[in-house]
Amino acid sequence: MSIEALNCQCCGAPLNITDTICECEYCGGINIIGGNAGKYISQLNRANKLRQECEFDHAYTTYDIILSENTPSADVLWSQALCEYGIEYVPDPISSRFFPTLHRVKDISFLNSRCYLEALELADSQQKEHMKKAAEEIARIQEDYLNIAANEKPYDVFICYKEKDSDTGEYTEDVKLAEELYRELTDKGYKVFFSGETLKDKLSVDFEPYIFAALKSAKAMAVIGTKAEYFTSVWVKNEWGRFLKLMEQNPEKRMFFACDDPDELPRAFSAKQAQLLCKDGAIKNLATNIVMFLKSGSAKVISPSKILTVQDEFDRIMAQKAKEYTEKIEKTKFREQERSIVKELWNLNGFAYVTNKLFTRTFHIGSILLLLASFTYIFYSFFRTLFPEQKFMSPLYIFSFILIIIIFAGIMTLLMPIVFLNLFDFRKRESQELYMFIVSYGLSIIALGFVIHAFLFEFFPVTDFVILCVVPLLIVLIGAVRWFNSAFIENKKSLAEVNSKLTQIKNLEEIARKEFFEFEEIQLENLIQSGHINDEAQIKEYHYDEVKQKVDEILEEDIQFIRKSESNRLNVRNLIVKRIVFTIVYGLLAATASAINFSIFYYGLLSALEL
Repeated sequence: MSIEALNCQCCGAPLNITDTICECEYCGGINIIGGNAGKYISQLNRANKLRQECEFDHAYTTYDIILSENTPSADVLWSQALCEYGIEYVPDPISSRFFPTLHRVKDISFLNSRCYLEALELADSQQKEHMKKAAEEIARIQEDYLNIAANEKPYDVFICYKEKDSDTGEYTEDVKLAEELYRELTDKGYKVFFSGETLKDKLSVDFEPYIFAALKSAKAMAVIGTKAEYFTSVWVKNEWGRFLKLMEQNPEKRMFFACDDPDELPRAFSAKQAQLLCKDGAIKNLATNIVMFLKSGSAKVISPSKILTVQDEFDRIMAQKAKEYTEKIEKTKFREQERSIVKELWNLNGFAYVTNKLFTRTFHIGSILLLLASFTYIFYSFFRTLFPEQKFMSPLYIFSFILIIIIFAGIMTLLMPIVFLNLFDFRKRESQELYMFIVSYGLSIIALGFVIHAFLFEFFPVTDFVILCVVPLLIVLIGAVRWFNSAFIENKKSLAEVNSKLTQIKNLEEIARKEFFEFEEIQLENLIQSGHINDEAQIKEYHYDEVKQKVDEILEEDIQFIRKSESNRLNVRNLIVKRIVFTIVYGLLAATASAINFSIFYYGLLSALEL
């Protein structure tokens, strides 16, 4: 499984980290790397991406979560300071280098920012040098912005609206409504900030000082939204969010709203009265209300409490819920299925191991018994040829019975895995039944050898001789022919089953993901019903990140187990190759013993004919 890389705070490209200060090879941006960044790479990348997309409030909350769960570090606090001042790194069209632009000008210098000062205390010498240099550049830009803002005449009204639809790229209906309100108010002699007019001769990177000046000086803000999502778009939310904070400091400021459905307003507006756009003369009525407020000089308004947006609040709750969910993941269906598959894999691996041991050991034992009989029989054949006339139950006769026991015991041992693995599925048989079968099988073969030997011995030990001549062929046949390699056959079946289980393992991540989002849907519904948040909050993919990390760790352990199992099966195949080598050695030895026995038998036969 690949390890996630930390992304550049300027352009978002993956970084090749070698030190606590890292220069991006794509954009040349300098990045501060915290010593514990590896613990929260996923969260840090998500927060940095949100900041790059100018979702400053959302990003700030995510950095807060990282700080609450880990030891405070310079990199996170520095990024939080960038959020606080709305720093976006924009590419220079000439040099292609990235430089900072401010989207949230403040009266307090960046150099006196709490987050920046705390980051400076935790930074090492290299990081301090970079931060001071970057902070001074930001402070210089901030000062330029403040100088521009100071030269702007105070505004009476700030009109906040969504200019272009994010999906279609076309101008929204809100543009016409905002322009109508702008005309209504300017005709009455008020100075109104309307971006369509106020900023039309300025570059987008130069907007901020004029927006800051207007937000700070305007006594009223009018927020217009024909669709719910327009209220929470990045720049619209940036403007009204900042105005709400200014209202906390100055209760004489007032915010007005115009929408189609008051229930679609963000939670921050829930206590405010809205103008319905569906009514005739809605914009004229809105203008009248604003003028009445401005003429009154001040109005008694309820200062809104300092709150997060609905989505931020839901993200914070789900970050905690995801952590709790991860701690209880042992009780999920995902974990239950994962344990079941791992158990089956363990059984398959165990079966492969057992079949290999049974196969290898019985082959060696059986072959050695037959070779022992073959070479011992040389002495027996020699004495039997010299002394052909033997009485029943003579020492030589008894010795021949011992040899026949060894021979048939060897044959029984060689055939044992073939019988067990090819004819019976011993995985499903009871151990007691299997034991009884082994005993009865072995005794039957030995008994058969006794009977044959007893009938033929008085004429000539043909039985022994024929069997001994077959020994090389039997060893080679059972050792080399694949059908007799029962362990190979059974392990091939196991391999196919393991590959099937591997596919199931890979699918478990999607099962875990689906299960978590089902859990999250229940949490969202409960929060809405309890009134903690409204239905503006949405389930996001990044809510699953922490759970995904835990799921990946579990599945990685499973994959390592599978690799180990595959290694064992490869060892089985290697052992079969070794077995073929032993087959050749055992076969040659048995053939040598058979040739000697055949020579003795042939000599004895010629001697008998001469007599």
